[in-house]
Parts: sequence; structure tokens; C-alpha cells
Amino acid sequence: MDKVRIPRKATFGEAILMVTLAVVILLVSIVIFKADAQIPLFLASCMVTIYAFFLGYKWADIEISIFDSIKTALLPMIIIMLIGVTVGTWMACGTVPFLIYWGLQLISPTWFLLTGCIMCSVMSLCTGSSWTTAGTIGVALMGVGMGMGIPPAMTAGAVVSGSFFGDKLSPLSDSTNFAAAVAGTGLFDHVNSMLWTTLPALFLSFVGYGVIGLRYAGKSVDSEGVALMLKGLDQAFNLNIALLIPLIVLLILIIKKVPAIISIAIAALSGAIVGIIFQGIGFGDMLKYMLSGFAGNTGIHDVDRLLTRGGLNAMLGTISIMFMSLSLAGILDKTGCLEAAFSKLANAVKSVVGLITTCEISSLVLNFLAADPYLPMLMTSKIFGESYDEKGIDRKVLSRTLEDTGTLGCAMVPWGTSGVYMSATLGVAVVSYVPYYFLGILTPFVAVLLSITGIGIFYKDGKKRGLFYKKDI
Repeated sequence: MDKVRIPRKATFGEAILMVTLAVVILLVSIVIFKADAQIPLFLASCMVTIYAFFLGYKWADIEISIFDSIKTALLPMIIIMLIGVTVGTWMACGTVPFLIYWGLQLISPTWFLLTGCIMCSVMSLCTGSSWTTAGTIGVALMGVGMGMGIPPAMTAGAVVSGSFFGDKLSPLSDSTNFAAAVAGTGLFDHVNSMLWTTLPALFLSFVGYGVIGLRYAGKSVDSEGVALMLKGLDQAFNLNIALLIPLIVLLILIIKKVPAIISIAIAALSGAIVGIIFQGIGFGDMLKYMLSGFAGNTGIHDVDRLLTRGGLNAMLGTISIMFMSLSLAGILDKTGCLEAAFSKLANAVKSVVGLITTCEISSLVLNFLAADPYLPMLMTSKIFGESYDEKGIDRKVLSRTLEDTGTLGCAMVPWGTSGVYMSATLGVAVVSYVPYYFLGILTPFVAVLLSITGIGIFYKDGKKRGLFYKKDI
């Protein structure tokens, strides 16, 4: 009679080897061969699957683990597709162009960096996309900054800070939804928790850009490029205050804590209605914009580049990355690689300050290794999630910590997806703009400071603890 082979978990050495090999596959494929993240993640999954067979697991076991991992993000995937639809309708109806049109007219040499960061913050908060913001208004700001004689690295730092503010905080952002899902908390609970670390860091960033901008007081603005963009936007859209209706509707729904899918769906539909009424867009054309995104056709290259955005199809690449990263994480989790490789680190942390600090550092290190924020956020959540539970800390504190160094840290990685995109789009090397990327630098320090004082650290039992609170009040 054949013996039934009982699967075993990975040892510490085996886990380190598997994680290292997976990271090497990602780094070599993405950095050297310039591949997108999906296929390298697939190859890494295949490698770990073979290892799982070696440990004695059957395909049925691995398949279940993959499905269980993917199920945690099915809701965010639906939300992400709706985000693409929303960006398409908001661009077509003129909501985003209206914000850009008036924002571009607020530029002055003294307050350029501060104004640019604010403009990008508003844009990214409305769209939920750092890439869209940097690729549109960010490009325009780089040209204006050069005309003012402001170093491109400074301008890029302000653009990246503002762009990632919304990418981190907006309910429309894929990373925001992803972090909430993998940490096991509600979307709006996650957003509310992030306000405690992100808003102070953003305010300090504003102060920094304002102080730097004082040295450029009195310089004139070369506004030819801006004037051309304003003219193109004015000719392409019927710009009026009514175009803010979709944004106002979304803000009201968020304040009322309407479920995310309903809020975003209504925001997308309100954009479509506004576009049909105020821009004269046909129903058939609007359906195309919702699926494939809006395409600018003004004849002005910079303006058309600014306007061509959105659509459900534009989000499919992000969703495929999520599928692949979740599959890899599911297999690593099934084999015990994540637990074996990092459990010693998680178990060694005793204090809340140490837990949050270690969680941030781990997320940032994994960001540099994986070159993409999704897998690091997912792995960090799995590694430290139980530690947060054991200390009674609400999971929304974990979810915001994932973004404090996960989402924001990706822009600091020269070979990372966001770092490569920002560098190529803005024409500034990552190592050059990082010193001026104030939001990314300051947010982790604010998080550690909060953990020391106990301010903004939420517990499941509702009680407050920390330096300024008496124990178990």
C-alpha cells in the first residue's frame, strides 16, 4: 500500500531562497529586459508552484489558495474598472479640463512650486491616478517651471508629491482600494485613517515648497505654452461651473459614506449626463468614452495628450497585475514561505512603535526588491497582519501603513514602475527629484511620530493608548 505524502511547510532557508529567486526573476525581467510586471509575476508563480509540488502539495491545493487570495480583491477590481469609466466620462464632460483650465491660471514665480503641488493634489484626488496627473498637468508644469528658471528637479518633486497625494488618498485610486482589500478593512475607513498621516505630511510639504519658492520672487513667467493650452481647452469644451457637478456629487457621496461601488458608479453616470447636456456629446460616443476613454482632437499636441485619458479598458492592465501578484502571494502563503521568511522579524517586534516602524521599513524594502507597490503591500499585510490583531490595533492602521511606504515609496525606486514612469514623463531622474519629493519623505516620519504619541492609533476596543493617554482609559 502506497504511503500518502503529507505536505510540509517551507523551512526558513527554503523560504529565503524562494523569495530571493522570485525577486530576482522580477528584477531581471523588469529592470534588465524592460518587461511589464505581469509576465515576470507569472514566471515567479510557476517557479513557486514547482516548489510547492516538491513540498508535497497537489494542484488542487494550490488552485484553492490562488482563488482564495484573488477573492480578497474582487471588489477592488470592480471598483478599479468603474474608476476607468469615471475618468473617461469626467474627461469627456469637461470636469477635469475645467479644473486644469482654472488651475493653470494660478501660476506665479513665487508660489509656483506650492501652486503646482496643490494643482496636482486636486487633479490626482479627482482622478485617483498619479500617472494621469503627472502625464497631463505635470508635463505642463515642467515647461512653465523651466521658463521661470526653476530647477526641473524641484518642479518634478512638487509634481510627484501632489500626484501621489491623490493616488494614495482618493477612493478612485486602485492602490487605495487594493491596500484596503489586502488589509481587510473598509475603503472609507482606510481613507479616514490615512488622513492622520497624509494631511500633516502634505501641509509640511506645502510649507517646504512655499519657502523654496520665495527665492524666485520677482521673476517673470514665460506663459506662451500655458496660453496655448488654455486656448485649446477653451475651444474644445464649453467650460462653465456646472462641470463641477460630478465632483460635487462624488464628494457628497463620500461624506455620506455611500458604498464605494455605488458612489463611483453614480460619479461616472453623472459625468456622462453632464457631458451629454453641456458638451453635446451623443449617447453612442459617450458609451465609447466609458469603454475606451476620451481622446482629444484639438489639433494641439500638448492639449490632446492632456485630454486622452480614461476608459474601462485602460484599467485592465492594473487588474492583470493584481491577478498575477495575488496568485503569487497565494502560492507563497500556501507553502509557508512568507511566514517562514518574515515571521521571525514580526515576532521580534514587541511595541506598537516598533511594529509600525518595522512594517514601514519592510514595505519600503520590498518595494525596492519587487519594483511594484502591489506585491509589497500584499506581502507586508500577510506578514504583519496577525501582529496588529494580537496588539488589538484596528486593521485600518495597517492599511494606511501599507500606503505610507508602499504607494508613496514606489516613486522613489529608480527601476520601479512608478519611478520609471515619472522619470520618463517629467524628464528628471528619480535620484534628482527624490530630495524634493517631500510627501513621500515626510509621511513615514509622521506615522512613526503618531505611533509614539498614540495619536491616530485606533484600537478594536475603542480605547486610546500612548504617551498622551492614560493606560486603558
